[in-house]
Amino acid sequence: MSRYASVYPLVTARAVARAFTYEVPDEAVKGAVVEVKFGNARRRGVVTALDVSLPEGVEASPIERVAETLPAALVDLALWLADYYGSTPARALSLVAPYNAKRRGERSNASATSALAAESPPAHLSDTQERALDRIFSLLDGEGGKVLLYGATGSGKTEVYIRACEAALAQGRGAIVLVPEIALTPQTLGRFRARFGERVAVLHSALTEAERRDERGRIASGEARVVVGARSAVFAPVPALGVICVDEEHDPSYKQESDPRYDARSVAAKRASLEGAVAIFGSATPRPESWQALERLELGGPPELEGGLVGERAQGHGAARSYSVGAPCAWAHRNDSLEVFSSRRRTR
Repeated sequence: MSRYASVYPLVTARAVARAFTYEVPDEAVKGAVVEVKFGNARRRGVVTALDVSLPEGVEASPIERVAETLPAALVDLALWLADYYGSTPARALSLVAPYNAKRRGERSNASATSALAAESPPAHLSDTQERALDRIFSLLDGEGGKVLLYGATGSGKTEVYIRACEAALAQGRGAIVLVPEIALTPQTLGRFRARFGERVAVLHSALTEAERRDERGRIASGEARVVVGARSAVFAPVPALGVICVDEEHDPSYKQESDPRYDARSVAAKRASLEGAVAIFGSATPRPESWQALERLELGGPPELEGGLVGERAQGHGAARSYSVGAPCAWAHRNDSLEVFSSRRRTR
């Protein structure tokens, strides 16, 4: 008996932005990336549903071959993205199923050549790091969740990411670590390779087509269970995702401005929900929406900002006074003026 499936051909035209019915073999699964006849051409497509009814009066063509298989959760993620951001399913599915050129010659290892030397791991964790990890471990052992990890620069957020990834790997699951800029991947990659070795892959848009193909192959096969990269790495084909870390979650670089548009932070949260994973959003200066919506795990005290009362300066009391981050709110309630100075400098 023939078996039929819904397949989205990966074409950009909105006029054909719908699923088509194809005949598939018994071993086909949701998430299979297939080659199909589409009009007068051959196209790649993604199986999004199985055992569908054949429309009346339609003779379904068989798929020609299965090129690769994606985790089913990535298909659901892409369809959600298309609906949420107003794109087409095919364009969104292209994010999780990019074209992979055929290999010629030896396989590359972009993660080994891109990493910088890493510092030694800390001898011990702080009390706040221990408490944060205890909560993350409990979520990992349960049904997952989303947390905000906040603390000053140097408070140990990266070490928490690493320990969380270790726990995920111990359960036979995978991990993704996102950084806002491609330029930041070598340093982060170096720290993770120092702990996980060849089990780390890297993904970002600056890789060559061959490097991206080889890294995706290592990830999909389970050879590399930890992925470090910029925003596009949120779509890495990690089987059984356990942890996804979003470093510097306040950075606007996580937004993709071309179609299909998306915010990698929102996509990370949705993927964690779909896979029962733990999403960790880290920042020293979190976004207000993250502060409001997420469970907060604090690492150490916030940095002090140098501030002075405008009224004091006007009266000749020129010495700046020091307040904690929460102090501006207290002064605002008293209808006083506050001048805040920050020594942070942003580079991109």
